[in-house]
This record gives sequence, C-alpha cells and structure tokens, in this order.
Amino acid sequence: MTNVLTQGGGVSAASAQPEKEVSLAVLLRRVICLTFVVSVVEVTTYVDVGGIYPGIMTGNTVQLGRAVALHHWANAGSIGTAIGLFFLGCIGASLIKRFLSWPYWGLLIMAAILAVVSFIRLVPDLRLSVELPLIALALGIQGETLAKFGGVSLQTIVVTNNIVKFSEAFTGRYLLKWFSLVRPTDKRPALKEVALPACSWVTYVLSAMVGATIGQVSSLGLLLPVVVLVLTVIDLHRDL
Repeated sequence: MTNVLTQGGGVSAASAQPEKEVSLAVLLRRVICLTFVVSVVEVTTYVDVGGIYPGIMTGNTVQLGRAVALHHWANAGSIGTAIGLFFLGCIGASLIKRFLSWPYWGLLIMAAILAVVSFIRLVPDLRLSVELPLIALALGIQGETLAKFGGVSLQTIVVTNNIVKFSEAFTGRYLLKWFSLVRPTDKRPALKEVALPACSWVTYVLSAMVGATIGQVSSLGLLLPVVVLVLTVIDLHRDL
C-alpha cells in the first residue's frame, strides 16, 4: 500500500509502510495549507515580476510561444527560465522521494527557498532575474512531492485540473442521483473526491486575496507561507 499522502508518482522507501487512515478533516486541512502556500506565492511573484506566473506552466508556455513569435527575446528568456527551473524542481523532488527514506525533504527545501527569496525580493532589480527562477523551482518541488491526498489525486499548485475533478466527482456523486440517471455499473465517488478538489479551488481564490492584501502592507509576506509549510511538514510526519 502507499502512504495516505502519496508523493507525485515515484516509489520511495516510505511507500512500503502500511497505509494509515486519515480523516477527511485532516486531509482538508492539509490541502488548504498547501494550496494557501502556492496561491500566496503565485500572486506575490506575479506582481513582483510584472505578469509571469512562477507555477502555472500552461500560461507560461503560451506566453513563451507568443514572446518567441513576436521576437520579445528578453521576455522569452525569463519565461523559459521559469519553465526550465520548474521542470528541474520536479526532477529534484522525484529523486528525493525515490532515494531518501523521509519523503518530505522537498517541502523543507521549498520552505528554505521561500525564506531566502523573502529577502531577495526586497531588492527590486533581483526580482525578475533571481526571485522568479527560484520560486519556479520551489513550486516545481511542491508539485512533485505531493500529488495524492488520501488516495485522491490532487495538485495543489494548479486549479484547472482540480475544477475538472470536482465537476466529475460532483456529477457522479450527486447530479446523477438527483436526476435518477445512475446505472447499476456506476461507482459513486467518495465524499473526499468531491470535497478535496472543491476545497483546493476555493482556497486558491481566497488565498490569492490574502496574498494580495499582505503584499500591500508588508514586504516580507512570503515568510507566512514558510511558516505554514513547516507546520504542514510536521503534520505530515505524524503519518509515518
């Protein structure tokens, strides 16, 4: 069996341990915390670098194609660097979970990167050249470190796929029953399959509001996600 919170897809030493049952409330808490971290980081860096998301690779890939087509080489270089380091962050996290016995080193490395960036971003000239690449690397690490919550596949760094998963699970659990469209062969989705992606979606919106507000009153707003990450790692460690 795999861990209740399974890493992005690789095989780690921890994956051989018996599965520990975790309540829906605990899973929701962890999804909220990790989504909060990403959303605050995203909105903060987006504002800092003038319109590039460090962790939304679909949008960045589209922007990269546009920048190359219009010969905006400086912009293309910044976006391409963010995409490349996001990719490297995923690779690094994959190696960590495969070869280290404790699966959450990636999140602590991410917390360390965010702590460093909290002070780097105080120098505006370093935001595009240093902050953006480091944040992209950090978010890549989170995306690969945790991709399942209680057996439910879920990415806390993006929203689109979670909306799709929520709509599918909501339809299967509620709409088909309400309209008497359930077939004998249909398997009704579990409550957590509905609640977790919905929770992540809503949390992303609310946390972006929080992040934008914090950015108006403090230059060290990224230290809050650092604290939340560390507390989440402590929470996750209880399952091992």
